Amino acid sequence: MKKFFILLIPLIFSACSHKKDISETLSNKYEVLVISNNFDRPAVNLEQNHLKDILILLHNKFPEGEIKRYFGLNDEKYNSAINDLYGEGLIKKNEKNIFIPACMVINAGEETGLKKSADSLGREMSLIAIDRIDKIKSVYKNIPSLKNIPFENMSLLILGNAVYNFWQMPLINEKFLKSDPPHRGAGRYYLAAVENKKEIGTEPLELYFNKVLNTEKFTAVVYGNNLNVADSILEMLNKSELNADKNFILLNPADQKKISELSAVMEPDITAYLERNRTHFVKLYLNSSFKDEVSFREWFAWFYQFMVSQTTRTLTEKNFIKKEMSRQAPFILIK
Repeated sequence: MKKFFILLIPLIFSACSHKKDISETLSNKYEVLVISNNFDRPAVNLEQNHLKDILILLHNKFPEGEIKRYFGLNDEKYNSAINDLYGEGLIKKNEKNIFIPACMVINAGEETGLKKSADSLGREMSLIAIDRIDKIKSVYKNIPSLKNIPFENMSLLILGNAVYNFWQMPLINEKFLKSDPPHRGAGRYYLAAVENKKEIGTEPLELYFNKVLNTEKFTAVVYGNNLNVADSILEMLNKSELNADKNFILLNPADQKKISELSAVMEPDITAYLERNRTHFVKLYLNSSFKDEVSFREWFAWFYQFMVSQTTRTLTEKNFIKKEMSRQAPFILIK
């Protein structure tokens, strides 16, 4: 079974009511988040050649001519950018022959209806872990590298990431979505550009996410809801300025196998919960502005991230996840 990793690298109901001008639309920072198969990510750099900005502006229905004028692009440069986005599978043409995003672009303010529904479902979904907490702890004791570490200290990693998120995603993909992520470029991944109006140090829309640094020998991951801190930790690790043994939990292949087994133990309950709500999910999707831009599976992948983030907050509020450990869970997957 393939594993799916959420990089940072996770919908919404109403389209822009607007109309803002381009400078106002782009005034806030947008984070590019990726849910990928085998650490796949875009082959093109969205931070270059205005690619990310063009993606955002297409979602906000700005016409081609206005985009060209704003960036001072001639036809050749604009078409080159469009070709990069189209070739990567991040945009497509609609029935009017106009380019629109084929991935999620989430503006601040658009999340209100979505987050409200996701929060309610996420709180309810937390009951699965609560009801099975003894079983989870029992399996946890068999994870070789973690057996001497109190469960409470690993509660964010195990309850937030293994039960519901990082290790659970391939099972959700297989059992609920019954499909791999979209084939884009040379890989398969979901992508969202998320506007972040929160204070520095907070994940976009308060999402719990996995930031990843992939090397030949290991994959370092920081799971939590503080994107900027995760970035800095991984940057220091990449520069060998951190002692990985002291700052990261090291998970060898045997550990990873046991965590996958723990996720599999929880899969039937989570899948059953999602299936009970499938009709509701479909209605939410069909009533969203995103139905004309993305598939149900891509919409749901990000909607589920909102659900999991509320599940994590609920488990923290109820002290199943240790509050002092609830912001960051750095770990290294040894290859």
